[in-house]
Amino acid sequence: MHKVLQRLRSSDAGLSLLEVLVAMMIFAVVSLGVLQALVTVLAITRDNRARVVAANLASQEVDLARDAGDVFALFDDTYTKTLNGDVFTVRRSTAWVPSSNTEASCGSGGGTLQYKRINIEVSWPNMREGTEPVRFDTLLSPDDRINDPALGTILVSVLGGSGEGSPGVSVGASPASPPEGAQSLSTSPAATDAQGCTFVLKVAPGNYNVSVSRSGYITDAGQSAAPSKLTQVVAGSASSVSFNYDKAARFNVSFVAKPSPTNVQLSIDMPTSFLSSYGVHKSTATSSSLTRNLDLFPWRSGYVGVAGNYSAKPEDPTSTATYCASPNPALWAAETVEGVTYQSPDPIAVAANPGDNVDMTVPMGLVDVSAIPGAKLRVTSAAPVAGSEDPGCTQTVVLNFDALAAGKTFIALPYGTWTVERQVGAGWQPVGAGSVQSPIVGDTSSVAGVVTVDPRVAP
Repeated sequence: MHKVLQRLRSSDAGLSLLEVLVAMMIFAVVSLGVLQALVTVLAITRDNRARVVAANLASQEVDLARDAGDVFALFDDTYTKTLNGDVFTVRRSTAWVPSSNTEASCGSGGGTLQYKRINIEVSWPNMREGTEPVRFDTLLSPDDRINDPALGTILVSVLGGSGEGSPGVSVGASPASPPEGAQSLSTSPAATDAQGCTFVLKVAPGNYNVSVSRSGYITDAGQSAAPSKLTQVVAGSASSVSFNYDKAARFNVSFVAKPSPTNVQLSIDMPTSFLSSYGVHKSTATSSSLTRNLDLFPWRSGYVGVAGNYSAKPEDPTSTATYCASPNPALWAAETVEGVTYQSPDPIAVAANPGDNVDMTVPMGLVDVSAIPGAKLRVTSAAPVAGSEDPGCTQTVVLNFDALAAGKTFIALPYGTWTVERQVGAGWQPVGAGSVQSPIVGDTSSVAGVVTVDPRVAP
């Protein structure tokens, strides 16, 4: 009996610590699995609910597009809508489809316009990884016939400095010379829409001058008058014409050189080069004034102003094309003299929005002419002086100065190497080297009348 009671008491000893830990680990693993399954189910449920809402929004957008009274007034659009705590982004993209079955934007032609493709895409935050937005597509045909097998269409695209469409621009099309069958339009084309597009429909085949116009607008080539382009219309096809045309930005240009510009005289015929990511635009507006107001196309990337007739050096070292790289201070290599490094200041890019007034400084060098008051000067580009690091100018550039006004002790010149001459009677003679000095640190030729205007200064 005693032994039986002892065995019963030993059975009440309980679980060991190891057994408890194992049990807790098993419980944790099972719980995590259950929790992960619940989270996944909830995420799928939420995503499915959001997808149903997105499908309804896309279907609604398709119905609205089909109910549009004018297919030509149906454009790309993006908007957001909040439902059930989710913010849905609805994007509508449109494109005409011609007979060639390829998309035809207002900047591209080919074939006759048949119908418009509408693509709707709806997305929302926290979409499950690997899932796609909801997309619906439809095709819309105009209520009235827009083409005639014997006629053609002109697609006109007008883009602004931001690369987006420029709306509200008037468009015209008139027979060119020779017309080759072109006829005057019976009705004026509509102004460009929100995407910068307009369509000239049912046009007699032939050659047409297509023009755009709007007050205060300018082309990327600096043309403020109504620009035009020639296009040929073919029966049963669409031709395209595109313009870069936007509201001009006014640049208030100051040609500044140190010391103070109050005793500086500027050439009467110096052009100004404006560098952008789209190339070099040269303004031929000239004046002896140290300030100038210029209207430029408002490229979003802005401009860098360079005095003079700048043109880039060809990348091909074997090229025989002429160039004039000297005026650009960014092309002068840094130079160290007695432990001091002289380098050009970084050109300042000036960003501009359409219609803005922007202040711009165009740096220049100075040449001391205090020893020849009243002289009439002629300055001609010259070969770089050995060791000057002048990037060179193989073009013949000539700048003229009126008779030096009283109190003018400097002339402002684009950077580079120049031959300075003064008028003597009916001819020209080089100015003595002692009369002309470069105020900028650098190499100056000892040859009479030759001076290097160097943009590099000490930091």
